[in-house]
Parts: sequence; structure tokens; C-alpha cells
Amino acid sequence: MHITDIQSIHHSQPEYWENSYNAGEMAWDLGEPTPIFKNWIHSQKKPLSICILGAGNGWDALYFAEKGHEVTAVDFADSAITNMTDSAKKKNLNLNILHEDIFNLEKLYDAQFDIVLEYTCYCAIDPNKRTNYIQMVNNLLKPSGKLVGILFPIDKELDDNGPPFGVDINTTMTLFSKYFTLVEKEIPALSIERRRGREVFVIFKKNGY
Repeated sequence: MHITDIQSIHHSQPEYWENSYNAGEMAWDLGEPTPIFKNWIHSQKKPLSICILGAGNGWDALYFAEKGHEVTAVDFADSAITNMTDSAKKKNLNLNILHEDIFNLEKLYDAQFDIVLEYTCYCAIDPNKRTNYIQMVNNLLKPSGKLVGILFPIDKELDDNGPPFGVDINTTMTLFSKYFTLVEKEIPALSIERRRGREVFVIFKKNGY
């Protein structure tokens, strides 16, 4: 399949993302662990069970596993799974890698994670599935669990062509409030240059606990 065929495949299909990998068009990939998440994980005092949605090449997953956390990394693109698996083997890391659509996770896990990690997954799914996404995250988390995420791109309109689809902060806060309480929100100083001022670091805690 040629690169020109990518646009004929819907972005909700793994083939869309697989073709992006094959073409080397991976704007979401930093090529290293996310500096913002590295800074956050260093503040954690005990091992955590962490689920990473749309884990891609697994830079954050591998880094967290190296630091002793129990990590489940989820993606539905073949290349993402292959790359993560190869990297984990080379580093001799215990990493649970799932080749799965994130919306199927509720069939596999129920209230099992301390943390769900979000970066460039929320903006990649159909905007009309964002409520489903938030409900799914709520169901994956333990009663005291948290979503730790970076909301991006906050400078893009929702109806602009995507992915990535724009993320309006006020709308997002409202959507999450049904299941979560916002405990931290900041414009991160550690954003990479091309995303500086275009993203917000957030921590949401599951309601009721």
C-alpha cells in the first residue's frame, strides 16, 4: 500500500496508524521518554500499576518499567507492538504489551490500575468517542486511581482536520468531571519545543474516594 492510500483508511483503524509507521510519519513520537512524565514519575514514592493508552513505540512504558513500575502498554498498530517488544527484550524488561484497541480494555480489566497515562491518544480518537474514553478510563482505575495526562493540542479547533483533533480545556474539564476531580493542572515547563504552550499537564483523581 502506498503512502497516498493512508487518507482512504479511517483513523480509527489500525491500518491507518500502521501506514504512518511504515511511512515514517510519526509526529506523535518524541523518540525518547516524555520529559514531563519523567519528572512526574520521579516524585512517586512507591511502585505503581500503570496502563499506557496508545503507547506507540513505548518510550514512556520502557522508562517506567526500568524504574520498577508494573506497566501495561496498549496499542493496536503492528509496528508499535513489534518495536516495544523488541526494545523490552533488549533491555530485559518485564513489560505487559497488549496488541488491542483501547476500547476493548474494559473486557480485560476492571479497576486494576493505579494510573492511566494519557498523551496523544485522547486527541487521536473520534471526538464523539471522548465520553466513552473517559468512562473507560474510570472503569480501568482502582477506586483511588488517577489519570495522569498531557492534553494536546489545546491551540487547535475541534472541527479542524484530525487526527490530532483539537482539545478545548474547559470542555474537557466538564467531560471528566462526571467521573473525576481535577487535582493538578499546569502549563508544563518541560514541554518539548514544538509543543511548548500547546499542551496542559493534568492529574484527575477518580471521584468518591
